[in-house]
Amino acid sequence: MCINILIQMFGGSISWKLFDGVVMAEKSNTNEDAAQTALMCQFCDQQNIKWKCVDCDILLCSSCKEKIHKKLKSADKHKILSIQDIGKNTSTAKRVNSNTVTVTISHLVLSTGAAVLDKENICQLFVSYIFLGIELHELETPFSLPKPKAEQPINFNYSKTFHVDMATNYPKRKYLAGMLLPDDPDGGRIRFTVVSEPSEDDDDGECEDIGIAFVSVRDILINHNDVIDHDVPIFDAKNEKEKIGALNVTVQCLSALEAIEKEMQIDGTF
Repeated sequence: MCINILIQMFGGSISWKLFDGVVMAEKSNTNEDAAQTALMCQFCDQQNIKWKCVDCDILLCSSCKEKIHKKLKSADKHKILSIQDIGKNTSTAKRVNSNTVTVTISHLVLSTGAAVLDKENICQLFVSYIFLGIELHELETPFSLPKPKAEQPINFNYSKTFHVDMATNYPKRKYLAGMLLPDDPDGGRIRFTVVSEPSEDDDDGECEDIGIAFVSVRDILINHNDVIDHDVPIFDAKNEKEKIGALNVTVQCLSALEAIEKEMQIDGTF
């Protein structure tokens, strides 16, 4: 079995080929000289490469994967790929990711001194957001939680994946494309709102917006990085200059945005 992976470097290229478990690197440069070298395990310098750690960006033999890498801090959370699957998984991941967007609301924290902490009528909190033209009630955390003490997190762990493929979800893809345009009403940002829900005993109470937070999809595209477990500031809903806490969120949409940016160059796509 032979797998080819092409990496461009310094005007030349390296082609990785797998033959019976041994990864060979074939380098060609601009003057067409070629050399072939066996890649080594980056722990023990052996040639029987079987794995790649995506997080560490290193190649491993089976022995070092178990005896060394496995003992690294947080290694249990690292993504390990079989060499045979590298090319296949990469192309599949790109294809899937360019058609999906995932938004996760992990937790929120209220800052010491935030006025909301002293308001007795504010007891339960939930988070909603505006995105892709979807009805607001569909983008709310499914439950409200008791207002926390200062600097103490409350955990929602609410994640939602949206399909934005051209074939069956064109309106959502068009909405995402519109967020990249200068005239987008929210400036290319996803708006999160922290909402106070009245207690069950308060028959006359109404929901009240107490804080807002933003994630810019334009910045995700410009910086070429998804927002992963990021604490974004929560500002007072009535005074956007006053920070009252932080909302920990994940927004994964870079692959979709990169694909949409190319599509926007074609007249008539959107």
